[in-house]
Amino acid sequence: MKKNIDTIIIGGGIVGLSCAYYLQKEGVEVAIIEKGAPKDACSHANCGLVSPSHALPLNSPELMMKAMKWLFQSDSPFYIRPQLDANFISWMLGFGLNARADKVQKAMEGRNNLMLSSKALFKDIIKEENIDCNWSDEGIMFAFESEKAFDKHAAINRRLTDLDMQLMADPMVGDALYQKEPALSENVHGGWWYRFDASIKPDLMVAGLKKTLKQKGVQFFEETEVVGFESANYQITGINTNRGDFKAKNIVLATGAWSPKVVDDLDLKIPIVPGKGYSITMKSPGFSPKMPCIMEEKKVIATPWNGSYRLGGTMEFAGYNTELNKVRFNALKKAANIYLRDPYTDDVLEHWYGWRPMTNNGLPIIDHAPKYRNMLMACGHNMLGLSMGPATGKLVSEILTAKETHIDPSYYALRGNFN
Repeated sequence: MKKNIDTIIIGGGIVGLSCAYYLQKEGVEVAIIEKGAPKDACSHANCGLVSPSHALPLNSPELMMKAMKWLFQSDSPFYIRPQLDANFISWMLGFGLNARADKVQKAMEGRNNLMLSSKALFKDIIKEENIDCNWSDEGIMFAFESEKAFDKHAAINRRLTDLDMQLMADPMVGDALYQKEPALSENVHGGWWYRFDASIKPDLMVAGLKKTLKQKGVQFFEETEVVGFESANYQITGINTNRGDFKAKNIVLATGAWSPKVVDDLDLKIPIVPGKGYSITMKSPGFSPKMPCIMEEKKVIATPWNGSYRLGGTMEFAGYNTELNKVRFNALKKAANIYLRDPYTDDVLEHWYGWRPMTNNGLPIIDHAPKYRNMLMACGHNMLGLSMGPATGKLVSEILTAKETHIDPSYYALRGNFN
């Protein structure tokens, strides 16, 4: 296989695949280097939401007030394992600084631009390439156990509607709620239905896009781990891997939560920390939801597909911890017991965890690396890699081929946006 290539993408998740898809459309010779198996990436077992409704970043005052109550509870939706890590402490300080109203508004705008674009691009890709990925336009239901929490969400809905009218949700209680989503239990007071949201089965989308790219001539180097780089005159001149060395005119860094570690020997400071999430995939229960349901007070998601079903969520800041934490898995099931009539089955297909690449302002980094003109970073998509993937890929392609960008790239510049 050829190892001197025009553009090499490091990372084979939805962001890396989307970059390859749009670059090859422009006639660029592309190869993808993948460290491990597809199941190791967040693109494999997330809950499959394509959700412009998630424009509000995690460090918004509305969400931070909830998070403060959970910080050090091991079974809470938002958990920080005590750690003396200078990078994480610095990241947390930036997280607080970015909670200013102007910073949150900017994050909302940047997130919204990527997610609205990605939803439209997903539909184009799926149709054009005939990818079967369980696409659903049913929307997403935000379910609330308490009347107080349901009423408070009205303020968040107003913020989203002020940002973009397409993000308006319909509040539902009583018969209207149960007609729209019969799988919700009598414990649920009400729900906000975001009709503009959608969902897919992420592993099917990744597999379908990968197959498409192989057919179009994109090279894949699997089980290939980057162990170092060679550089000269502000350029990356070589990529060292466990399977030999590669050379490329341009390099795209799409390695998610691993990005700071991948470029460690380049002395690049990428403000990303890993946020661990969990999911349980199982055969569908007898009374499965019609659409993804977010159990808002618990931050747990239930997503139905044809023949399977997934509970997922939680946010654990514990570094690159590889423990399968039973407390976190049990928290998913406990939440489902409250919100759903038929919460789960014992026919489990997979217990999974993965690290989300968390930035401290909620925006991804899509920008050239400092010091290295031919490396473009496309990482830090927080919990929204799937929702932002296609638009990120298109933007990366536009930047590298010097075309007019379809969305404003300044939101994702490393300089000036990240504390």
